[in-house]
Amino acid sequence: MLFAILFFLLTSAMLYYLLFEDREEFIECIKYCFKPDIMSAFQGKFWEDRWVETKILLWLGISLLVGMLVYINFK
Repeated sequence: MLFAILFFLLTSAMLYYLLFEDREEFIECIKYCFKPDIMSAFQGKFWEDRWVETKILLWLGISLLVGMLVYINFK
């Protein structure tokens, strides 16, 4: 279990530096995730909204997948 958490955190940190330029961009991505898509469309930022949501989902999904795979293999 400890290895799974460790690999999850390591993967999260590495992907964070690859996907996000700084903390402000990460926070902006979080804000876009909670903003309804229709509001982004009316503001003319629909595709930007889609892209930042994709980045967050990639970051979280790959990190969780690595953690789960390590947990399954070291179980």
